[in-house]
Amino acid sequence: MFSVSKCANPQCSAQFKRLGEGKLFAHPIEPRPNFAVQKTVWLCPHCLPEFDLHFDRGSQSFSLVKRSRVA
Repeated sequence: MFSVSKCANPQCSAQFKRLGEGKLFAHPIEPRPNFAVQKTVWLCPHCLPEFDLHFDRGSQSFSLVKRSRVA
């Protein structure tokens, strides 16, 4: 499970400390009583050039995707 407290890349241990470093990804989710209606995760500045996050509406979750290199 991803969270904003650390990088969404499970292989990375970078901790989220301040806005402006890396990238926040937010996507609305189906509202449920007593739950947030937006899921937010973070990629650190070191992982951002190599990875992207995609949101799956069915599972309402983010998945980490390796960026393809363009030559």
